[in-house]
Amino acid sequence: MSSFFVSSDKVKTGQTFVSVPSENGLDYRPGGRIDLYIPPTSKFIDLSQSKLKMNVSIAMPSETAGEVCRLQLDAETGLHSLIRSVRVFTGRKTALLEEIEGYDVLTALRFDYEKNHNLVNKRVLTDGATGYDPACRGTVGTTKTDCANCFSNPYFPKASGTQTTDFANSNLQVVSGELELNTGLFRNEAVFPALLTDGLFIEILLQDAKRVFRRLDSTVKDRRLRLNPLIHSTNGSDNGPTVLADAGSSNVFFLARDNNQTSVDTFPFVVGESVAIVLSDNSSFTVSTAHITKIEQVSGVTVGTSKTKITLNGNITNNLGEDIGSGETAAYLISQSVEKKATFDPTYTVSDVQMVVAQISVPDGYENSMMQMMKEGGTMNYDYRSYTNYRYSQVSSDLVANIRLPLIESRASSILCVPTDATVYSAKQSLSCSATYLVDEDPDDVVNRSNRSGLVGVVDELQNYQLIYDGKINPSRKVDVSKISNRTSISQQWCIEAEKALAMADIEPLSFRAFRDNFFIGRALALGQNAVYDARGKDFNLQVEYTGATAPSKNHLWMNFVAHIRRLVIRQGSMEVQV
Repeated sequence: MSSFFVSSDKVKTGQTFVSVPSENGLDYRPGGRIDLYIPPTSKFIDLSQSKLKMNVSIAMPSETAGEVCRLQLDAETGLHSLIRSVRVFTGRKTALLEEIEGYDVLTALRFDYEKNHNLVNKRVLTDGATGYDPACRGTVGTTKTDCANCFSNPYFPKASGTQTTDFANSNLQVVSGELELNTGLFRNEAVFPALLTDGLFIEILLQDAKRVFRRLDSTVKDRRLRLNPLIHSTNGSDNGPTVLADAGSSNVFFLARDNNQTSVDTFPFVVGESVAIVLSDNSSFTVSTAHITKIEQVSGVTVGTSKTKITLNGNITNNLGEDIGSGETAAYLISQSVEKKATFDPTYTVSDVQMVVAQISVPDGYENSMMQMMKEGGTMNYDYRSYTNYRYSQVSSDLVANIRLPLIESRASSILCVPTDATVYSAKQSLSCSATYLVDEDPDDVVNRSNRSGLVGVVDELQNYQLIYDGKINPSRKVDVSKISNRTSISQQWCIEAEKALAMADIEPLSFRAFRDNFFIGRALALGQNAVYDARGKDFNLQVEYTGATAPSKNHLWMNFVAHIRRLVIRQGSMEVQV
C-alpha cells in the first residue's frame, strides 16, 4: 500500500547571538554620538531580534542636604527617551537606508497608543521604563500614573526602616536596558543579507539632559497634587490631633494614611529633600528652606494607627491663612529641592553599549547559490517600512496655519502629525512643571501639567483640522477636536482617523488613554494590507485652526512622520535605496 504522506527535506536553520560593541568610546554624555558597526561576517541577520544593550547612570547636580530628590528617566519610554535620532547605513556609511529624526517622539507615540499591561510590564523589564505599582496608588480619586512608583523603581532602591542618611548619587542605581529599536529595519522580520551590503552602520545621537529627567508625580506641586502625602497633624494622634495653626510653626509632621502612606517603603520623599506645604486647591504654599532629616513609621498608644513621621532640620511656618491638619483645611507635602535652586541640571552617562545581533545560519549551498545568481546579473529587493519626519515650526499667534509638507515617498501608507511644545525649558523648569503645558484640570488631580515637554503632542486649543492633497479635501469635512481642547471629552471622528493612521503606520492601536497626554493628528493614506499611496508630486497640506475662545499658550514644533515602504535594491557592484 502506498504512503499518502511523505516527509520532505526541510531547510535547517539556526540562530546565534553575537555582541558587537560600540566603536567610538566607552562612555557617552548628553548630546553624544554612538557608532555601531555590524560586519558583513554576520552574513544573514534578523534585525527584529537584535537588541541594543546599554547601561545608564544618572546623577543629581548636587549632593548637599536640601538639594536632593529622587530622579528617573521618562516613565513610559525609559531609555528610549535618551535617543534623539537614529541613522542606519550600509557598509561604512555607503548608502543611507533610513534616518529617523525625533526618534524619541515617534517612540513615545508608539508606546502611548500601542499599550496594554503585558507590553508595559515588558518595557519595565527591558527598556528602563517604570510601571504603575498598586503599592503607590492614590486613594482619593487621582488618575493613574506610571511616574509615581517609589516601591519597585529601577532607578533608586526601595527604602525600608527608619531613614536618617541623606540621599546621594550613590543611591541612584545603574539601569541596564535591552532595547528593540523602533526603526523600520529593526522591526522588519525579513532576514537582512549583511554580506551583500558590506554590513550595517548604526549612528545614534543622544538627547540633551534637560529633556529626559522626571520627578515622582507624588512629590510635585503641579502634577496630580492630591496624590502627594496628606498632612495629618504635628503629633499624629487619632484621638486629639494637633493641627498646625495659622501662623504656627513645626519641624515635625505626621502624614495621613491616604494614598497608601502606610510605611516608609511607599513614602516618595527622601532624607535631605527640601519640602513645603500647599493647600489642597493649589492656591498657595508655604515658603520653606527646611529639609527632611528623619523618616520613620510610628505607632503606639499615643499615635493610634501607625503613621509616617518626618522630622525637619528647621520649622515650617504656616502662612497659608488656614489651620491645616486632620479635621481642618487639607494640605499636602511638596518637594522644593529643585525649586529652591537657581539652576538644577542633572546629567546622565551611557556606558557598555553593544548591539546583540541575531545571526541566522543557512544551509551550505544557499549562500553559494545566492552569490552565483548575483554574479550572473541577478537583483535582490529588500522591502522595509520606515518613517520620514517633516518638521514645521508654528508660533502660538498663528491661529490658522497651513502646513505644507513636501512628500517624496512613492509608497506612503500613513501620516502622523505630532504638535510638540516648542518652548525651550531649562531642566529646572521641566522638573518643576510649573509653567509647562496644562494637560487637564481633573477635580481629583486639581492640576496636571506635562512633565514630557517636547516629547509628546499637545492639542493646545486646536478646534479642527483638515488635510488637502492631490487636489482633494480629506476627509470631506473638517475634523472637530474642540472637545479634547476643552478637556471635557473626546471627539469621535478624531478617534476614527487616528486609529486608521496608527494601524497603517504599523502601530497597533491598543489604547487611547493618552489622547490628551500625547495628542496627534493622523491620516491613513491607504487602507488594507500592503496598500500604499504615491505621494510624489502631490501638494500636501495640513490646515489647522485655533479659532476658539482661548488662544493657544505654546509655540509648536510639528513632527510629521510619514510611514512608508522603502526598497533596497542590491545588484552586482551597486546598491540603491528607493523611497
